[in-house]
Amino acid sequence: MLDAALAVDATDDGDGIVLALTVRNVGDAPETLRFRTGQRADFAAYGSDEEGGGGGTAGDPVWRYGTGRLFTQVLGSETLEPGEATAYEGTWEDPPSGEYRIVGEVTAEERDLSATATAAVE
Repeated sequence: MLDAALAVDATDDGDGIVLALTVRNVGDAPETLRFRTGQRADFAAYGSDEEGGGGGTAGDPVWRYGTGRLFTQVLGSETLEPGEATAYEGTWEDPPSGEYRIVGEVTAEERDLSATATAAVE
């Protein structure tokens, strides 16, 4: 069984947000993640005033990590042994001021593995 957690922190220069989606195998058996491309995770930021209230994920994100990026078109897999974890990182450079709900999602096939966090940008 896999569990996900999303950590949000400021970049060293304070002009961006560093995102780290950690996936941990909390089960007793190895778990394999299968990917269709080189992209392992995607991140999306939703404004706090999005329709649906409270910074939910209703409506379009104000930013998405994968938008405008190219990823290798190669199949891949990663196996996590019991107790093992891996992290997928992304950076949102120069976000506008505001409060955001950020969703990190593993892009593996046949997996619904995501985590959320909030971030305030001044």
